[in-house]
Amino acid sequence: MTAATTRALPQSSIAALSASNWMMWSIFSAYRWRILATYALFNLENLLRLAQPLVLGWAIHDLLRSSMYGLAIFFGQHVLYMALGAARRLNDTRCFTRIHADLATGLVLDQRHRQVEVSRVAARSALSREIVDFFERDVAIVLYILYSVIGALVMLWWADWVLVLWCLALVPPAYLLSRWTGRQSLLLNGRLNDQLEHEVEIIERAQPAEVRGHFDLVRRWRIMLSDRDAWSFGILELLIYVAMAAALVRTCARPGVDAGTIFAVLGYVLMYVSGIANVPLLVQQFNRLRDIGSRLRSELPRAWEPHT
Repeated sequence: MTAATTRALPQSSIAALSASNWMMWSIFSAYRWRILATYALFNLENLLRLAQPLVLGWAIHDLLRSSMYGLAIFFGQHVLYMALGAARRLNDTRCFTRIHADLATGLVLDQRHRQVEVSRVAARSALSREIVDFFERDVAIVLYILYSVIGALVMLWWADWVLVLWCLALVPPAYLLSRWTGRQSLLLNGRLNDQLEHEVEIIERAQPAEVRGHFDLVRRWRIMLSDRDAWSFGILELLIYVAMAAALVRTCARPGVDAGTIFAVLGYVLMYVSGIANVPLLVQQFNRLRDIGSRLRSELPRAWEPHT
């Protein structure tokens, strides 16, 4: 790293934001054009995903009437969707691995310069990947949820506004489940990360009882996280079944409805509930990120620079 490429972090942001949010903003500011480019591709990809049930229903409708026009539209939509998805994934890998390399390099060199123990440096270097994953994975999940929920509701309103009301009835239980998930995940992720920070030094001492106790504790916290996820999954799947069954019964009962319309409506209901189902997982990841940010906030140098 050279002084010529150093970027000072904005002091106004430090005063206004929490330490973990400060880290996010500083990383985004340094790489904003690369990050925004991959988000632009992701938005275009999701717009095409939102159109998929509609054009597939159109294709079914036309094929039942011996027309290939709808199928041709569906083929064009799917080819464009695949091309944008592939381009976005190629760009994601190059963008976010570069950010992680810069972040981990600055973190390791700064901490070793300040004589932080190797075990903690190693653990926090690994955890720094989670900070980059926020931009690569978690923001993408947020956009996915927004397109799935809001976009599907807009399309369902156009098809049958009563289905929109039924879908909105899923929001209160999903919200309560997310609150429960959030409290549990914040506690359990904190305990798991406490234990992982000591892993290298425990391995260095190589005391059989201590090593076994460490990995038993790691196993315990991960099982508890998994158990919580399993309960969350089961409850959400039950809600999804109820929503799908209700939509199927109502749509099929409409006079003169065709197979393409039924498929499109069910596709948008499924898109909506899949977005709702991702909310508890997103809450868990945000809480894990909060815990990691609290551990790293005092460890990053106050000025750091991405490699150009």
